[in-house]
Amino acid sequence: MPKAYSCCWCHTRSCGGYQSRRPIKTPALICATVKRTGRDVSKVDVICQRCFRSFSRSQTKVPSVSLCNEVSKDPDFLPPKARSDSNSKNLSPKSINPPIASTPKDHRKCVVCRKPHNERNRLVVVPNAGITQAFIENGIFINDDSKCCKTHLQDGYLSKAARSLLTTTKNEEQLSRSDICKLLSDLRDTIKSSTYLNFDVPSLLSEEGYSNLTALKKEQFSELVNELKNLNNNFSRSKRTCLAVFLTKLRTGHPNTILSSIFNLSLIQIQRITPSVREALMKNFVPRHLGFQHISHQELCLHHITPIARKLFTSEDNQDQAVLILDGTYIYIQKSHDYEFQRLSYSLHKNRPLVKPMMVVAPDGYIISVLGPYLSDYHNNDASITNCKYTISNEILFLLEWLKEDDVVIVDRGFRDAVTFMEENGLQVHMPFYLPRGKKQHPTTEANISRMVTKVRWVVESANGRLKQWRLLDNVVPNKLLPQIGDFVRIVCALCNKFRPCLGSMDPESSEIATKMLEKADMPNTVQSLVEENNLLTRRAVYSAIEASSDQLDNFPVLSFDDMRTITLGIYQIKHAENYSREHLKDGGSYEIMVCHDFPFLLRVKIQSRHSRNILHTLWIKYYSETEGVDSICGWYCTCKCGARIVGCCAHVSSVLWFLGWKRHQSNEPFASGSGPKRHFLNAAHLEDSDSNTVEEYYCLIECKCK
Repeated sequence: MPKAYSCCWCHTRSCGGYQSRRPIKTPALICATVKRTGRDVSKVDVICQRCFRSFSRSQTKVPSVSLCNEVSKDPDFLPPKARSDSNSKNLSPKSINPPIASTPKDHRKCVVCRKPHNERNRLVVVPNAGITQAFIENGIFINDDSKCCKTHLQDGYLSKAARSLLTTTKNEEQLSRSDICKLLSDLRDTIKSSTYLNFDVPSLLSEEGYSNLTALKKEQFSELVNELKNLNNNFSRSKRTCLAVFLTKLRTGHPNTILSSIFNLSLIQIQRITPSVREALMKNFVPRHLGFQHISHQELCLHHITPIARKLFTSEDNQDQAVLILDGTYIYIQKSHDYEFQRLSYSLHKNRPLVKPMMVVAPDGYIISVLGPYLSDYHNNDASITNCKYTISNEILFLLEWLKEDDVVIVDRGFRDAVTFMEENGLQVHMPFYLPRGKKQHPTTEANISRMVTKVRWVVESANGRLKQWRLLDNVVPNKLLPQIGDFVRIVCALCNKFRPCLGSMDPESSEIATKMLEKADMPNTVQSLVEENNLLTRRAVYSAIEASSDQLDNFPVLSFDDMRTITLGIYQIKHAENYSREHLKDGGSYEIMVCHDFPFLLRVKIQSRHSRNILHTLWIKYYSETEGVDSICGWYCTCKCGARIVGCCAHVSSVLWFLGWKRHQSNEPFASGSGPKRHFLNAAHLEDSDSNTVEEYYCLIECKCK
């Protein structure tokens, strides 16, 4: 060995000792040297210590030892003398040109955006995972020496935007044996990892898979991973896997044993992942998206008060007046062995053990904060929770300090005992009216005011519905998770605030609906007065029955779907209209309507209650035949609890308007009655007292009666 040697990699000459040079003996080093130099390796070839360290650091990017051993057996990788002795029939070319599109090999420019390398834009070598990802998803081969900007990488993989910008310069690429072995090895590892749910490789799971398991999109999931500062990767599981396990548990409600099989992790690992991710989310994510500390009073008034809520309940000259909606929801739990806690958590209203978080929601559906969860015995109703005289928590006191004088609080009837307390603290409280004992119907004014309250309050019910879409909170929560229920609820609410769209509309034109509601709020119900003055509720001789398909109703005005929205002032009543109409058309397709002789343009219809078989609602609709659209409907009245209101109409009135004014003009086909689930069950009231009837005859009998 000469005193001065030349490194066959970097061609630098050195006179150092044996420790400063490395002989090329191992198969992996031989493969790397052949690929780098393009010639055979002799016995006297060496590399310097610097090049050897570079080779050691890139061991993850070269084929495994087993593959290199197989490659080293190829005659082309043998020394020239040994190669000449081998069988010439087994010789194969050093490289091939498969029809694989490839990117440029210039390592001085970004392989994605083609920006040059400089001090401001320092390029990095494309990771091995990114090369495999581009080959699987885009069918593009990226050379090992290619570089890209750091902004194109996400957790070692190419981002979706970067993959869409990849361009190819050749339709085929010259691949050496080492390139092929490396590509096959990476594909093998990827296929092995795809046997189980693997969130570390974004391409292994579709967008729909992310949404079904975690309720988040791919980009949203990656964004949430970056916010977990206190959660680190380790040798057994990554940060992405931990978050995926936690969100899947919340989303599906699966026990830890099933999650361990799905993610190929041990039960102990699953049990450790849940508290670690929960603590990281509560520390890094939840405080920035939930709670009174994350949003100011002014920001709430500017961005989260819908035009309808502002028009109905706030003063026009006071733009700093907030509107909040309070409501409690239920999280069902197991029966506890602690008898004291069992008594405190048992709800007499639901007849089962549960706990109650209190939701504080803005009119657009944005969740401001979550109070509790509280116990559910008779001492912990909605009014007692809100009234500081009966609660031991400081959350309500903090809420009252955050609110300002003359702010509006919208609640349901469960807060009736706390209205006085909130009004004493300078708040305006709006609540639907109670039906007095002995009364069967709300007066028109009370029904109109209650409709304006529900027009704004519905968002809190939808927010509670979003909460129950995470099945862990919708199912019965195990006792071992009771201390973490509050954290689970807050994490889900913060996720909804961050990644879900608002429920309420911020369209300025929606304030026109509120204007119409205010105009009608103090108006009397003329149809109700007409019915009561002429005793049309009990008189039968003045009516004659006709079918809805009769020619006598050809003068009933034709309504569009927008006209229906204008009459009902919402979509809820229209959704129930089809179901009410279907029930009246199930027997022979007839829809019976009573026409008044004294008032030709006054219709009377009886609608079966959807709650009770013994209750029939009678309604009247007055219309003009000379006009069209909304102006042709003069008024309505129904005998149900809220049927006297004129700020919108009840579902019974909307069902008749929907069928007569819209549905029957859509097609000439009869209205489909639908089969319904009742066909799959027996009804004992329909079974005849006969010993000769078999089970098959009973099923035939029930099916005939259902038809």
